[in-house]
Amino acid sequence: MFNLNPAKNGTSITLDALRAIAAQAVCVGHGISFFMPQLRGGQFPLPQNVGVLLFFVLSGFLISYTLVERSSRDPQYGFSQFFVERFARIYSGLLPCLVAIAVIDAATLHLIGNAALAASYNFKAFVANIFMIETYRGPLAHLSFLRAPAFGSGSQLWTLVIEWHIYLFVAALFFLGARPAAALLLIPIALVFGQIPTHYVFGALQDDGVGQSLFLLWLGGAYVYFLARRGWLPPRGVSLAIVVASAAAYFMVVRPYAEYRPSTYPLLLLFLFGIVGATQAMPATSSAAMARVVRFFSGYSFTLYLLHHTIMYPAFLLWKDGGWLVFGCTVILANVIAATLASVTEMRHKQLASYLFAVHTRFPIAPFRKPRSSAASRPNATSLAPRERLPL
Repeated sequence: MFNLNPAKNGTSITLDALRAIAAQAVCVGHGISFFMPQLRGGQFPLPQNVGVLLFFVLSGFLISYTLVERSSRDPQYGFSQFFVERFARIYSGLLPCLVAIAVIDAATLHLIGNAALAASYNFKAFVANIFMIETYRGPLAHLSFLRAPAFGSGSQLWTLVIEWHIYLFVAALFFLGARPAAALLLIPIALVFGQIPTHYVFGALQDDGVGQSLFLLWLGGAYVYFLARRGWLPPRGVSLAIVVASAAAYFMVVRPYAEYRPSTYPLLLLFLFGIVGATQAMPATSSAAMARVVRFFSGYSFTLYLLHHTIMYPAFLLWKDGGWLVFGCTVILANVIAATLASVTEMRHKQLASYLFAVHTRFPIAPFRKPRSSAASRPNATSLAPRERLPL
């Protein structure tokens, strides 16, 4: 039977490792683009784009797991509890990183100056990023108040907007089927937060195709979960062959700047399918040290994703195409700063969720979830692990 119990198989720790690898790929990829022109546009796909695509595949798989498994174990699990968990997970990292971006960009503008950075460094963009409406794509795109860029040097924040709206849209639809009594509140939520995901079924962020069909890719990750839940996973040997073959085919077929072609997405889904099949058949890791290393790097991956570009940008303005030395120093610096900041923010999202649940218990939002007085209604380390380790 499929599960993500790290004591029973290696799936959870492997997915955490993939999340850490995806974050590092984005960081390293941007470092290459900034500082090593000789490696730009080679034969292989750009690491930063592959990392983003991996995040969406993992997100579709894990959010679907959360919704189905939590609601099946707890009949009173509803939209508000899901929202609190997601809010704590995302905003525990996003808000501190937005403040850090504001501070670093202010110093960059004061000491170096840059017209492109100044154009997106304003209060409207900051607020739009807090409320996840920047780079809006949808039927209301003609409205001026929705036309806001990603704040400052945080150009990668556009993907987070898509993720956040997918979370709430999919959850609203899921609980609309499971909790019809909440339809009056869930239908408006689905209508509001369904606009951006609907655009990204076939649409893109830019005319050149960047971001095309990311919601379709997310749904593909969800489909892999449902296959796994039904037990439709191949044997370990076949799964490993799928992993190797899909990865090899992906790097042979996909070329730089063509990563967002939906025709290549099935290879990423096959890769995840093989990973899940292989690791479900593997025992849990016997190396506690290895598990700690993976958990450490995955624990700050979200903060690294949000901050690395901002940390690298001043160095890019000063030493464009600076070579290996600048590349290595900025990648290391981004990791150190992200890990330090995440230790008091992102890595404590469960404490924030517990606090928000305590508030919710005192002031329940009916009819999303019927309040319960027992301790079982509050999340704990067991109920949130291991699925909550993945942020997307």
